[in-house]
Amino acid sequence: MMNIRPFTPFLLRSLSVSAVVLSGIFNQAWSNSSDLKANLIPLDGIAAIVDDSIILKSELQIRTQEAEKELAARNILIQDYQQLTLKVLDNLILEKIQDERIQQLGLSVSDEEVFDQLQDIAEQNKLSLAELRDKLNLQESDGFSKVREKIRQQMLMQKLREVEVISKTQVTEGEIDNYLQRLQLQNSNLQYHLQHIMVSLPENATPEQRKQVEAKAQDLLNRLQQGEDFTQLAVRYSNGNKALEGGDLGWLTSEEIPTFFVDTVEQLAVGQVSQLIRSPLGFHILKLKETKDKDATIVTQYDVHKFIILSDDALQKATPPSALKQVAQQMNSLAKFQELNQRYSDIPASVNQNGHLGWMTAAELSNADEKAIQSLTNIPGAADPFATEQGWVILYVDATRQTDISLKNKRQQAMLALRQQKANESYEIWLRRLKEESMIENRITHPLADTPQESIEGSL
Repeated sequence: MMNIRPFTPFLLRSLSVSAVVLSGIFNQAWSNSSDLKANLIPLDGIAAIVDDSIILKSELQIRTQEAEKELAARNILIQDYQQLTLKVLDNLILEKIQDERIQQLGLSVSDEEVFDQLQDIAEQNKLSLAELRDKLNLQESDGFSKVREKIRQQMLMQKLREVEVISKTQVTEGEIDNYLQRLQLQNSNLQYHLQHIMVSLPENATPEQRKQVEAKAQDLLNRLQQGEDFTQLAVRYSNGNKALEGGDLGWLTSEEIPTFFVDTVEQLAVGQVSQLIRSPLGFHILKLKETKDKDATIVTQYDVHKFIILSDDALQKATPPSALKQVAQQMNSLAKFQELNQRYSDIPASVNQNGHLGWMTAAELSNADEKAIQSLTNIPGAADPFATEQGWVILYVDATRQTDISLKNKRQQAMLALRQQKANESYEIWLRRLKEESMIENRITHPLADTPQESIEGSL
């Protein structure tokens, strides 16, 4: 079975085909019980009307069976097929609404973008693109084309979220300052693998409705504390957009977790289930499955000083003047390097006024500068002079240090992380508003949350 790593985090990380989708395609052990449920939804008729689009019952049946296969591949038992069908229908409705918005905005994904994503998936699974295509087509007729279109659709959805949610999320300088202070007090290398159950509140909920929703969430928490499986309960009862994945939010850093979760998550032990968490959307329950340190990118940085000795014919000479080379070889301190200003006082001050380049990695240097620094055998020390169009250049490295380049440009990183965090919090609200603004006629009766539901066969 192929195991595909997710492309993006939390509620917005849906660009690549997930392990669930591909394992559902490749898994041969999926139960024949679906044949017994094949007549649950007739192959003709309309399941729902969404603005100018329709969802056919046949489409709903296909998607329900796909969801069932994916859940079976994860060993998630389906106890209530009626509830599964309604969840799938709700997902289809949201997809249709977003599809219409994508068309209104004129968003598109090029074939090249899709190809790059497929290439990445193949490489992650140690396959060539041709091998990936053959495996998918072997397991399902025209499987490669179907996966390709799924990727295109997921990328379109991500572009829509970037336009409608992320780009409109504002971050203030004060928020960045507070974020950086908090980052210094916590282990920023820690990642959390979380599961999530959300019991949502209706829009403009009354106090009585809030009580009922809280009671339902508390009942789920009690069942979890008594040992019931989190994944099964998430599939059956969660209103979160990852419900059909068992509430699995994947790996998240503290910066990516919604703010109203962060404090709770940092207090959880691995395997522990949280108490109820209240938010504007409803009530949440989290489970910390595991933690890990994210890979830091450690590189060598050089504290570089540069001095240019003007010369019109430096490039015409094969080697630097011996006297200049000797000066560089005797340079073993920053004070010695700074003496160059007195030695060559006739050079305009503006030429070397920005001579301290600061801490730089080899990749940030020009090819000539990098080559000179790599030739150094002693640090602190100066490299042999080399020729440029301006003249002879002496590079002096005062010190080196190991640093994590992932922390470079901290303020920019903080802004992006905060924007993503806020977008994650507002994503569900945006979906709800989008749904409320659409004309939806649901031909399948949704059962009341706390009452036995009627037979779907009858309602269809």
